[in-house]
Amino acid sequence: MPKSRNRRRSSSNSRSTSRPAGRTRAARQPPVAQPAPGLRGKVERASAPALLRLSTLPTLVLPVLSVVLLVAGLAAPPVVGVPVMLLLIAVIAWLSYLSWPAVRGVQRLLRLGVVGLLVVALLGRFGG
Repeated sequence: MPKSRNRRRSSSNSRSTSRPAGRTRAARQPPVAQPAPGLRGKVERASAPALLRLSTLPTLVLPVLSVVLLVAGLAAPPVVGVPVMLLLIAVIAWLSYLSWPAVRGVQRLLRLGVVGLLVVALLGRFGG
């Protein structure tokens, strides 16, 4: 006969006595790092309000907006398409610059590749 899965843990269990009753485990917060010195620190401080605003938006807003800007930039005539593509490249490069210290190896290559592909798309479409 199988044992019941709903059996209560005994009070001698070390897990149940490690925390006072009614207390829950707090969610882990990432460590708050001081802004870097020099240009990076200035960019991080200047970017903080915009990043806080972006973090309050739903998760899909930035990717959907990026796709809309890409399609609009490539489909529009050069008078509209070039500034839209430059805006998209600037936003992607800005976010890549800010995230650079937190990523390693392949992730860095992907960020450079995306910016490079956008520049190639801009030049291919409107360069001549």
